[in-house]
Amino acid sequence: MYVPAHFAMSTEQILSVLGSGSAGDLVTAGPDGLAATYLPMLLDPAVGDLGALIGHVSLVNDQWRTPGEALFILHGPDDYIEADWLNTPGSANVPTWNYVTVHVYGELVVHDDPEWMLAAVRKLSAAHGDASVDDLPAESVAKLLRAIVGVELRITRLSGKAKMSQNKTPAAIGQVIEGLRASGGEATADWMAEHSLPRARAKADLLAGIRDSRG
Repeated sequence: MYVPAHFAMSTEQILSVLGSGSAGDLVTAGPDGLAATYLPMLLDPAVGDLGALIGHVSLVNDQWRTPGEALFILHGPDDYIEADWLNTPGSANVPTWNYVTVHVYGELVVHDDPEWMLAAVRKLSAAHGDASVDDLPAESVAKLLRAIVGVELRITRLSGKAKMSQNKTPAAIGQVIEGLRASGGEATADWMAEHSLPRARAKADLLAGIRDSRG
């Protein structure tokens, strides 16, 4: 993924997106080429140096038969940005799209052990506030586990890109946040208010200090 320096996410920001438990695309390469499955995966920070993502796929989904190098793509908030929101005196802009995306690289490991899969299902259910699988009849749980295969992406590398107007002025960013809130883009507006606006203000203060020092 191409990531300009001013759009690069910190490890903390990347892990925050991964910790959301949202669904994403698991991408693998097999004998028939690339394959992708959209599924929720849960971050387990206790595995290795960077953690692992755990989940499960249907037994009839042949993607699990090609373990090895894999990629998981997860998207954060995103929204269309109108040109008028970006325009400031002396500056005209075109519309664009703001987004957050995280790419997780790692080694895909397959689990058919019922205990491992049961633990994974419990964690996924708990993460989304669902009833525990233990509330189901034992025969129903056994049938469920026979129909799935556990997958674990042991993370080797993380890459995150937040194209969220960080390269714009504080005034422009403020206008974008206002426009997003008025149009229902609360998640993108919240991200920009927490991350983009403070960064732009710090840059503006730094440049102002340099100009003053050259007085």
